[in-house]
Amino acid sequence: MTNVSARRGIQSVEIAFRILSALQTSVRALPLKEIAALSDLTPSATSNYMISLVRTGLVSADEKPGCYKLGPASLALGMSAINQLDGFDIVRREVVALRDATLSSAAVTAWTDDGPVSLFKQEGEARSILELRTGLIPLVTTAAGKLFVACLPASRTDDLMAREMSAERDWNPAALREEASTELRELGFTTVHRGNLGYVSVAAPIWDRDGHLQFAISLIGTPSTLDTDREGNAIQALLDSALRATTALGGKVSRRIA
Repeated sequence: MTNVSARRGIQSVEIAFRILSALQTSVRALPLKEIAALSDLTPSATSNYMISLVRTGLVSADEKPGCYKLGPASLALGMSAINQLDGFDIVRREVVALRDATLSSAAVTAWTDDGPVSLFKQEGEARSILELRTGLIPLVTTAAGKLFVACLPASRTDDLMAREMSAERDWNPAALREEASTELRELGFTTVHRGNLGYVSVAAPIWDRDGHLQFAISLIGTPSTLDTDREGNAIQALLDSALRATTALGGKVSRRIA
């Protein structure tokens, strides 16, 4: 079989993807010079690509002159990709049911080469000071991210963990992984408390047919609104949702989640 990476491709397509990836990393519109730097291009070359990307709708010009953001065609592609994920409709229904059962914010997350991505969310009655959003989320400071740390090989998570924790002097990836693995093994879910920010999240695994983590389903709230006791109603609803989704997807429960 021919190695795909060794085949001759279209360089302009790959360069355009670099520009789109640069825009994806930001929550705000970026100036052309910054996009060029992130894409490893000259500003003039980036400007030429922007003309076509704007024409196709993959990029939009921002209200601020000289700044750009992802356009409606990029959004449509992203939504189509999400809808094509195996079992996404099932887990989306579980997120809605979980929100309704607990009145807390709920979300489903999947793993990508860039890290954990929140695919779908439902806001609860009480809001955390931290915004619940779709798109890339932190690996270390969210319960869903912590779940992937527990389940994935270190080679897939350590670089991202290092970038997120670069400012911490005494961070220990092995210790973080052991903490996450122990929590998942003993409780069936992972938890992150950020009391100084009024943020709590819990996440339970949805397994595929091979016993690998396919999705993380989460509850997000505050210390006063989200009870993380394993025998409490919120955690039981979370574990029930994870188990129902795993069963509906034909998944294999490889670790204790109930």
